[in-house]
Amino acid sequence: MPEPVPEPRRVRQPLQEYFTVFDPQREARQNVHEKVNPFITYTHLGTDFGFIGNGQESIGCERGAVLINMPQGYWAGMWHGLAGMGTDLDSQLDFRACYPPFMNTKFQPKIVGFELRGKGKGTLKVEIKSSLQQVLWMKPFVLDTPDMRTQVEPVSADQVGKAKYLNWVAESGTDVSLDSISFIVQAPAIPFDEYVFLTSYAKLARCFSLRTAWVRDRAHIRDGHFDNVPATGLFAMCTALAAELGVVDHKFARDLVYRVNDNITRLDSSRGLLPHFVKVFENGHYGIVPGTEYSLVDTAIYYHAMLVAAEILRDQPLKDHLTDQLRGIVLDEMLVDGEGYIRHGVREDRVTPLRAVWRDWGGETALVLAMANMTAKPPPLKMATTGRVYDGTGFIPEIQSLFYPDFDQETADAISKQNWPAIRQDMLKRQKEYFPKNWPDSQVAKERFFGLSAGEAQHGNGYMVGGVDLPQQTVIHPHYVLISGSTDPDPEGVYDLLRKMEDDQLFPPWGMVENFTKDLDEYLPMLGALNAGFECLGAYNLMTKHRKAKNLVYEASRSNSELRRGVSIFYPVATTSAEGSNTGISLTVR
Repeated sequence: MPEPVPEPRRVRQPLQEYFTVFDPQREARQNVHEKVNPFITYTHLGTDFGFIGNGQESIGCERGAVLINMPQGYWAGMWHGLAGMGTDLDSQLDFRACYPPFMNTKFQPKIVGFELRGKGKGTLKVEIKSSLQQVLWMKPFVLDTPDMRTQVEPVSADQVGKAKYLNWVAESGTDVSLDSISFIVQAPAIPFDEYVFLTSYAKLARCFSLRTAWVRDRAHIRDGHFDNVPATGLFAMCTALAAELGVVDHKFARDLVYRVNDNITRLDSSRGLLPHFVKVFENGHYGIVPGTEYSLVDTAIYYHAMLVAAEILRDQPLKDHLTDQLRGIVLDEMLVDGEGYIRHGVREDRVTPLRAVWRDWGGETALVLAMANMTAKPPPLKMATTGRVYDGTGFIPEIQSLFYPDFDQETADAISKQNWPAIRQDMLKRQKEYFPKNWPDSQVAKERFFGLSAGEAQHGNGYMVGGVDLPQQTVIHPHYVLISGSTDPDPEGVYDLLRKMEDDQLFPPWGMVENFTKDLDEYLPMLGALNAGFECLGAYNLMTKHRKAKNLVYEASRSNSELRRGVSIFYPVATTSAEGSNTGISLTVR
């Protein structure tokens, strides 16, 4: 195909659209003390916020806006962190290069403007401040309109430099309704398919802590409070890819992968299984988050990601270490039920098995079985042979193909006897048809958006599973658009859809939103690590398919002897020798 054309981009990045912050218990106005739950209230940048001034009681909210009615003699406003938590003074946002600082200059956007949208009468003074509360930029916004209006002011990235807070203050007598505040971002001039990977990687990178080398489950959670083991492995894998693309330096990628592996080796495990979530305790050691589990599928995701990362980096000692860790996983009678299905894992006490088993047909079960075959003594391995995707949930038939090219083969696999590409293509077709068939007048039907998958619930307070087999679905998880990209026969059409999502503020430079509703009247801007990892890998696989270029993930999968061992239970013809040679399909993405 022709060389992709670089595209300069000037795009809007919300700092806060206040419908995502406030969820009033009643439809009318409520006061400041009723509305802040820190788990589900955060900025679009994955940071925290708070209130300032002697008139805070005069700031309230309704669904979709902050209401300010400031009496004479009082003032008040809100502060918004721009990087990390507000108390983390070392975390700052560089307006000249506003992606995480370990990403190289060529791929760095810069902030060139500020936007405020509101109505009413009065003045809001906006300040950008340093960690030491120095004013780096200041502008009064005068409102005198009964209708929502948008005002945009230029910002000099060089003048601001590194900033910590953006504050707005309502002066005495101000009576306004504030809808949103946003930055205008000048993105790097790179081809759009590369930009999609870049923004997805940057979203995941915001969940990563340079201090701890762990990935937080959500960007707005403090380091060490709720870190995600499989997402940490995915970040290592995506960073190895980013190094090959020049987004980060190879030394950074190699050091990061070793730090991640060192963290994992220090964890307590159960029969070699890793915890899903970890936290740091008072003694300074990391361990399982109380109430969570040692998980088969999350262990499988972690090791698949790390094996690919080690192969991309051509690091034999790390591959050997990972192999030793995999051989240490014990899938004995405690972890296999009476019918021969592998259990989901073990409770936090490290001895009580979970009752659920990996029986259902799909990619999660496939990854569990592939990892099981990498252990020293694999049990007999089986899964359902129905080919039925549970609830028609989007990611289920796709997750295995983030790591393996083998599931593109138009032949039945050896375990479930199913044609995976046919099922994946049928799922994609049904996903695209769901809203036009069930909600023909909805906005997503008109714009042809799709993605009934699994992720955070509508307001980010809980987990939800959607699917095309379920009725009355109204919440879309758009990560499916990217992870199904390797199945879609029309990569250019996928990018056209992503451009429309960008136009609708669903794919801003800080990364794809977590979910949105069928009429596009609400979305969740949460920066969640696990879906960000899936999005990043999906974006990479889509880009290589679009360019008909060599896919380094699939090349690593074909070259790594452990990954060959894993997938051989499904496709024995793909087995490799101990030296890593293979007889798989062409390295060029089809």
